[in-house]
Amino acid sequence: MLFKQIKQNKRNTWIVMIMFVLLLLTIAVLLSACLTPIVGLIFLGTGLIYLWRVYFNATRHLMTVTNAKEIKRADNPKLYELVEEMSLAAGLPMPKVYITPDPIPNAFATGRDPEHASLAVTQGLLDVMNQDELLGVIGHEMSHIRNYDVRVTTISSGLYSFIFLAAIWLLGLGWTLLTTSAESLLGKAIKYGLGGLCLIVGGGLLLIALPIAKLLNLATSRQREYLADVGSVDLTRNPDCIMSALRKLQQIDSQYIENQDDLMVKALAFNTYKVKHWWTNLLSDHPTLDKRIDRLEHTADM
Repeated sequence: MLFKQIKQNKRNTWIVMIMFVLLLLTIAVLLSACLTPIVGLIFLGTGLIYLWRVYFNATRHLMTVTNAKEIKRADNPKLYELVEEMSLAAGLPMPKVYITPDPIPNAFATGRDPEHASLAVTQGLLDVMNQDELLGVIGHEMSHIRNYDVRVTTISSGLYSFIFLAAIWLLGLGWTLLTTSAESLLGKAIKYGLGGLCLIVGGGLLLIALPIAKLLNLATSRQREYLADVGSVDLTRNPDCIMSALRKLQQIDSQYIENQDDLMVKALAFNTYKVKHWWTNLLSDHPTLDKRIDRLEHTADM
């Protein structure tokens, strides 16, 4: 059952990622048809450059916005040795270990591959979890690293951000053209024709493409969370580790309000604190805790 669920989640993630790429190509084609092929090519080229920067600077960005500090074994032997234990269980290099001062219990992993991975936990997580529960959370994050989840999440988050920036840029360009004074016939044609077209395309990206990209981004993240939960069971050989951690988070969930606005941090975090409604789950980058626990209970019974 364990490996069946892993296989199913990986398949679902690839389906969502393919849909994401098709969405990006569709936007480029529409830009080429509505404006010029050059604009479509510029969109794709700029997108690749943007993703390249996001891909190689994700770790630095995440550690900066979360005020994370790297630790060594002497700084926190318990945490360091638990990460080391899970690294050996996963057959992976030891990632860099960080602690953030955030009082909200959480954790995340980052890095473009296992050789360049980093794992961070919040001080809040260290304060509320016992050793087995902390092991379960670390196993979850090591599973993200082992499954290259960080790479997929970073790329999908970058694609969403790029579409948003492209929409804002086109709206800004269109508004600038429309508010610019023009006396000549050619100037008026550019002002009203190109300016109006930029507003229409930018508005279309913002109202249609961006929500689709957001849903695809969230669906990718949710599938990866289920997979990492199962992966934690595989690494710790004890379902109670991750299940106990999730149950404890469920008990204290209502004490916290999500205050992290960074999209990449939200997508990579171990848990997000939201009210549990069906529509909240649809618009969340994480499954609700009760759904994660339910899947683990069914896995453990098989």
